[in-house]
Amino acid sequence: MNTTSRLAILGIGPLAIVMGLASEARANYLEHCNGIVLEVDAAASCQVVPTEQCGVTCEPVAMEKVCASRLTTSCEGNCTVAAEVDCRSGCEVTCVPDCTAQQAEEQPPNCMGLCMSNCQQDCNATCVGGPCRSQCAQICSADCRDKCAAEPEPVCEPVCATACWGSCEGRASVDCQMSCQSETFTVCETDVAQECTTDCESSGAAIFCDGQFLASAADLEACAGDIEAEFSISLDVHVEADVSVDGKSSGFGCSIDPNSNRPRSDFGLMTLLGVGAFWLIRVRGKRRAIG
Repeated sequence: MNTTSRLAILGIGPLAIVMGLASEARANYLEHCNGIVLEVDAAASCQVVPTEQCGVTCEPVAMEKVCASRLTTSCEGNCTVAAEVDCRSGCEVTCVPDCTAQQAEEQPPNCMGLCMSNCQQDCNATCVGGPCRSQCAQICSADCRDKCAAEPEPVCEPVCATACWGSCEGRASVDCQMSCQSETFTVCETDVAQECTTDCESSGAAIFCDGQFLASAADLEACAGDIEAEFSISLDVHVEADVSVDGKSSGFGCSIDPNSNRPRSDFGLMTLLGVGAFWLIRVRGKRRAIG
């Protein structure tokens, strides 16, 4: 006897208001959500999609962010381009005043935020549509995280120097990364869409934000934890174990019931119906024999 996991989705908790971030073009790296970069506005639409809807939501167009993340990593080894000195010095000219303004509001300088803000200016200027912005954000995020991993002293000059180093390396590698990713992006979207459908059907749910796939199966709870930590948005995903006999699960999918925390057991109902039918046939047989 072994166990298999069934997901009971209890609903989506109320979305907490993210104070002071509504107007910012800020994006957050979500390690357990396939490593994607998610914007604040997109996070407000995050939801848990039940298995019944996976066939509709797990489409190639919804795999854009996941593929941007995966291909940025796979292309990284071929796209190591050094940042130009002019870019770094020009970046610091705008970064330091921005950082100083944040300090005036009693906010400590944030290397990752300043790096992403500067790097993504090129994304906003050059990307019209399609996966370009998702790809560009992932490229910026990879280099910014690399440079900002060892957070410098909370003083604007050293923080901006580090942030601009990461930003300019991200900008320098954009063309190479875009070229590399374009070769397999469509194939990736198709493959991940199939992965999304399969995992969602087997585990019972998937997480989507702004129409984009983030995670399913074993990553659900960890991804929901990342979203709550970064955006103060709660996705209520509950995992319960279901007993399996001889390799066959007694569960029949995932149920969504606002009045109960337990998934519905179709197996018990089917058993009762079967026993009832058996005794009904037996009683009728005895009556015919007597008659």
